[in-house]
Formats: sequence, structure tokens, C-alpha cells
Amino acid sequence: MKSAQAEVFDEAYYQRFYFDKKTSVVDPGHVERLGAFVCSYLQYLRVPVHRVLDMGCGIGLWRDVVARHFPHASYHGVEFSPYLCERFGWERGSVVDYRASAPYDLVVCQGVLPYLDAPDLKRAMHTLGQLSHGALYLEAVSREDWEQDILDEDLT
Repeated sequence: MKSAQAEVFDEAYYQRFYFDKKTSVVDPGHVERLGAFVCSYLQYLRVPVHRVLDMGCGIGLWRDVVARHFPHASYHGVEFSPYLCERFGWERGSVVDYRASAPYDLVVCQGVLPYLDAPDLKRAMHTLGQLSHGALYLEAVSREDWEQDILDEDLT
């Protein structure tokens, strides 16, 4: 497998997988519940959150839930898709080699890793470790997810 190229993530891709209700793979309610859980858990642990990095932020589903739980925190979205960067104003970048001037208190990386080949995945894991100072929410697809048919390969 080769890592996905930026050209794949164009307007048609996001129309099909995010904006068209018949073919969307996104459940905003799921992200809302997951984000509330992650943020509440960090509050429970008393992890101070002032700077948040959403790596592979897509259409920015984590932005509002983070703002509700950490209203004084700055949110920074980084996205690989030139289309989404233009549409939403995200910074263009890749989890494989993104660099920041300082680490973040919370780094979110959801739905990104399955698009990477093994060498890029290794670099991405190093990058995420460098970027995260307090907490990292990292979504990873497991072998069991594939074997138990939890993922819909036709949609994703």
C-alpha cells in the first residue's frame, strides 16, 4: 500500500463521504459524544488544555466540542486536503512531517492513519509524539475491526 495523495481528497471526495447524507461515512453525533468524553476525561484528570491541534481535521468536527469544554483554548486545524484548507481556512500539512513552534496540550488525530503506508505511519507516530505535550487522542483501526467487518470498505 502507498500513502494516499492529496489529489484524492478533492471536492468530490468530501461531497460523497461527508456532505451527501446517502453516502456519508461521518456521524457528527458520534464525534460530539467522543469529543465530550475525551474533553471531560482530561478535565477529570486536571490536564490543563490551552492549545489544541487537530491533525487531519477534515471538516472540523472537533472544533466546536473542544470550544465548549475548553472555551479559552486555541484550536488549530491542520489538513492534508488543499480543498478543505481553502474552504475552511485550515493550515495545509501532513501528520507525516508536520512541525510546530511548540507542542500542544491536546492533539487529536482521528481517521488519518488508515491512509498511510508503513514508512509514513512510522514517521506519523514520531510526529504525533513530538507535537503532544499533554494528551493525544489517536484513533487506530485494529485487525479485529477488519476481521469483524466493523468497517465498511465500500464506503471508506
